[in-house]
Amino acid sequence: MKKSRFVTGLAKLLFYARMSLVCAWRYHSIAVLWKASRFTSVFFRHKLVKLPSGEYKLDFYMPRYPTEAFFTAIEDKVLRKPPRPVSVVLSITKACAYHCPHCYQRKDAPKELPLPLLLENVRKLRDFGVVAWAVEGGEPLLRMERLEAVLAEISGLEVWVNSTGHGTTPEKIRRLAELKVTGVMSSIHSVEPDVHDAFTGVKGSWRRALDFLHDCQREGMLIGFNTVLSDEQIVNGGIDEIMSLAAAHHCDYIQLIHPKPCGGWMGKAFDTALSQKAARIAKEAQIRYNSSREPNAPVLTAQVFEEAPEMLGCCCGGIDRFYIGASGEVQPCEFVNISFGNLMDTPFETAYGRMRTCFATPCEEWTCCTHASEIAQWAGESLPLPWPQTERLVRNWKTGTPTKIYESIGIYKP
Repeated sequence: MKKSRFVTGLAKLLFYARMSLVCAWRYHSIAVLWKASRFTSVFFRHKLVKLPSGEYKLDFYMPRYPTEAFFTAIEDKVLRKPPRPVSVVLSITKACAYHCPHCYQRKDAPKELPLPLLLENVRKLRDFGVVAWAVEGGEPLLRMERLEAVLAEISGLEVWVNSTGHGTTPEKIRRLAELKVTGVMSSIHSVEPDVHDAFTGVKGSWRRALDFLHDCQREGMLIGFNTVLSDEQIVNGGIDEIMSLAAAHHCDYIQLIHPKPCGGWMGKAFDTALSQKAARIAKEAQIRYNSSREPNAPVLTAQVFEEAPEMLGCCCGGIDRFYIGASGEVQPCEFVNISFGNLMDTPFETAYGRMRTCFATPCEEWTCCTHASEIAQWAGESLPLPWPQTERLVRNWKTGTPTKIYESIGIYKP
């Protein structure tokens, strides 16, 4: 398979100039062009990924340019009133053989949304304008009939599958390619197989993940790591180690997820000073790995950078993305264990409306961190908090500091 190419420097600048001209011609509106340019300008800090198809990815969560899904995402943000979210993380099952201690689904109910109801809501989200999808489990390959049915409904959009590779077969991988999956992300939490396997609780999981990614890449899909590193690992050079491993395996993306006090780590205390130091290191690493200094390295997408105040801030709650759990709970994101309704008994429109009322304005602060202690105080043996508890909990939540980019564009003003 011909490898994707990373674009930096002058070539990237010229791409953005051409893209602006295309948008100007498409919309015939200076106001729309200005808003679209302001919105996409935050992605200029990233490397571009040029695909063998000739398409480009500006950002991990944005659809490929110049697909119709890309322009739908732009229109969702700058033309729609009110703006609509671009992406959803959709869990189709909690089934999983792994035992990762940090899992944000650790306390979720094991039941699954009935398949007809799941597909009904997938179609609702698709028709609503959600164009970037992260489909996951648990382990989605263990429930292949559900995965295939969902992917068939959103084929041709920006679709990523999060999978450990557990339960994979050549036939399943070919099916992902046939259903036009853009890429596959697999968890790699250490460069040392034994350390990773101890984290997942399954011997051989490190090797399985890498083999799975290689097989998916041979079928034409983009590949990458979902990586959770502790603050200690980051301070001790863990990012460079992971990036070297990813480059050796020809990955396209590395998504570095900051440890969160949610799910299995609900109520966990983190060393504030160490966390701040690790965040600084991660931000510096993102800048370096997305620059011309590292032209052949995969794209690093560090959450502490992507959701920093100078970028898009916290994007949960339907601002840019939201989460639907396997049992049908509609949550602001996978790391915020509260629910605005379960699709078993609440229409999506109702749950979404409640959520958008709570998260009306994009803000800089991370909800998963600023309100973690409150959620932990209300949490019992199961998560997320059901709507009656959520309703009481969020009643007095403070909005926070408005995100500068969205405030300057003015698209979320009443």
